[in-house]
Amino acid sequence: MNIRRTIFGVAAGAALAAGGFALPAAQAVEAPVATAGAVQAADNWQYVGDFFWQSDCHAAGAAGTKWTKYKCIDGSAFPGDDYELWVVYK
Repeated sequence: MNIRRTIFGVAAGAALAAGGFALPAAQAVEAPVATAGAVQAADNWQYVGDFFWQSDCHAAGAAGTKWTKYKCIDGSAFPGDDYELWVVYK
């Protein structure tokens, strides 16, 4: 029983590791902002939370109504391990 669990754990870990290297880099998605020649202030990015899947991070960012922009960045030293949601509030 323990051998089966160990083999499954190693196989699952290898699959996650291989998939982590294949994920594309997270990209910031910005809402269009109208500027009338005025100088814009620097964005004040604030951390919202961690997500295991990049798609979940983007879904939560796109569904937010309290912010104007969001970005999902890789939040770990190991690529694809988790993603952090950062937003600019209205």
